Amino acid sequence: MQTSRILGVTGRLITLILLVGCVAGAAFAQQTPEFRLPDAARPTRYRIDLTILPDQPTFRGRAIISVDLKERTDTIWLNAKDLTISGMRVRFYGTPMGGDNHPRWRTTDEFLAVILATPIGPGPAEIEIFYTGNLDAKGNAGVYRKMSGGDWYVFTSFTPIDARRAFPCFDEPGYKAPWELVLHVKQSETAVANASEVSSQNQPDGMKRVTFALTQPLASEVVAFAVGPFDVVDAGVAGQNKVPVRIITPRGRGVEAGPASLATPQILERLEQYTGIPYPWDKLDHLALLDLPFGATENPGLITYRSDLLLARPERDTQRRQQTMRSVMTHELAHQWFGNLVTQAWWNDVWLSEGFATWLEAKISDLERPAFERGMNITEIRDDTMNGDSVESRAVRVPIRSRKDADDVYDRVEYVKAASILQMIEDWIGAEAMQRSLRRYLAEHKFGNATTEDLADAIRREAGVDVSAVLGDFLDRPGAPAVRFSMTDSGAAGKKLVMEESGKPWTIPVCVHVEAMARRCEVISGARAEIAVKDSPGWIWTNAYGSGYYRSLMAVDLMAGVMEKGYLQMEDTERLAFAGDVEGLTTSGELPAGESMKTLPRLARDSEPRVKVKANAIGLKLAAVMPEADRAAFAEWLSKNLGMTMPPAGQGASVETFLRDKP
Repeated sequence: MQTSRILGVTGRLITLILLVGCVAGAAFAQQTPEFRLPDAARPTRYRIDLTILPDQPTFRGRAIISVDLKERTDTIWLNAKDLTISGMRVRFYGTPMGGDNHPRWRTTDEFLAVILATPIGPGPAEIEIFYTGNLDAKGNAGVYRKMSGGDWYVFTSFTPIDARRAFPCFDEPGYKAPWELVLHVKQSETAVANASEVSSQNQPDGMKRVTFALTQPLASEVVAFAVGPFDVVDAGVAGQNKVPVRIITPRGRGVEAGPASLATPQILERLEQYTGIPYPWDKLDHLALLDLPFGATENPGLITYRSDLLLARPERDTQRRQQTMRSVMTHELAHQWFGNLVTQAWWNDVWLSEGFATWLEAKISDLERPAFERGMNITEIRDDTMNGDSVESRAVRVPIRSRKDADDVYDRVEYVKAASILQMIEDWIGAEAMQRSLRRYLAEHKFGNATTEDLADAIRREAGVDVSAVLGDFLDRPGAPAVRFSMTDSGAAGKKLVMEESGKPWTIPVCVHVEAMARRCEVISGARAEIAVKDSPGWIWTNAYGSGYYRSLMAVDLMAGVMEKGYLQMEDTERLAFAGDVEGLTTSGELPAGESMKTLPRLARDSEPRVKVKANAIGLKLAAVMPEADRAAFAEWLSKNLGMTMPPAGQGASVETFLRDKP
């Protein structure tokens, strides 16, 4: 009774003191955010209670959101989309806001305004919202339902900006908070979510109440749940903490989950070893969805996949499909550290999630290959990405100011160009220094958010290298630099490798492989730079490791030295990068056709099949632009040196299609 009386007095005092804010508050409540939520409140916990019947077009929900108000305000903005609000309560320091200060609300396309007559804050508040939402049977965003074999299922897909279709929330990556989920479903159906089930209680009318454990802080876009008559395949335990692993499939398809159920332990072990942090969540479900806008999504504890990626009938399965499945699974598991444990503060830095997952996918998948094949995938990714990267392309980091921007940012640039940049950074600073830096980055931002600047700071403190300028250029500028390399004789000072750029210079870590010398890296910045070279080496390759995200346009004598003396001393990754540069520079016209042709016989005889493919591609591209008068002679040259037949005249416009369709 005493506590109740104090709270009542406190509520009346707050009302009296803040009454003067009524008029200003009413005016402020009309100012809808353009896209980003105002930084006046931060969620500290969500309690979500949903009633879901998959055969019905709507669901009922109740959300209790604890928030920390950072300032006095009469309007708390949340994200909500396609939700019908039916009731609301607000408490401040545990005191209900009632009477003249009972909350009102206003919704727009993407927002929900919680409006009070008099301001409250700063301090802790709680917002309770009653609402209904849609179970879309045609789309695959937010909460949606699909039918298979006469059964209805409910799935979720929130990344990047559709959690607001399931519940009012702070639907931005920087607002991470713990989530507690309760689902009311039919007793005959299975419900799964990010966290482990802690209780299931039968209710009237054939329903049950399923409660899930409180999660660690999560961004709203990776909250997930599903309801339906699933098959649940026990896949044992995995990781240092022996977390339970399951494969969740539509009814009758559990028999297709064999390869998926065997894949997790080895992948998880390798990721834990690399990051130095045990798998961060309390269980691991792999869920096969009937429809998904992406191939897979990395929701903590409940990773979702398109069913054709995760499952296959045993009699129809292939080794290639299983390899693809393991690669996708590796990518999504890498996200458990890069993206989930540490989340980008805003979508302009989504490369910290997708770039790292792509890079680690290649690194971890390499461990399943023979030593001589390792590193080839990431080198090939680098080259293929550069072929499509130009000043007309977009940069890795771009402003995110709208729903369209947030949706569009998840493209090839964010995944493979970012992964290529990470490989360049690792080869520059060293693999061991890179691993130490990433362990520091993960440990310092565990269960929180981070930015590119935070990553650069971790590398600087752990590896002693300032990568900020390099990251700034390669993340914030579209395209890739082409560097001209030549050798100059400085007399008594010895020879120097000269590097020249045209246009606005880039800051580039250039790594060189010099005959009979250890590989070395120098950061160049400016239109012209030099690297001193001892003695008079017979050859120099200007992209040691093959990972530098730049094209090497070598002077004729340097090119000849590589082809005549250094080629067989280069690693497979370096030869593949060399072939990729010849192809890219030939296509752009920066390398004359005659110089390009000098390299092709050697490239075509390479023991690495991917280098041979590059040689054939270059030959076909030259054939496509060969003048009619020279076609006969070039056809003879192609046959003699590459064993290829000249493509028909007029194929120039379809060379890329021609190449793509070849096995």
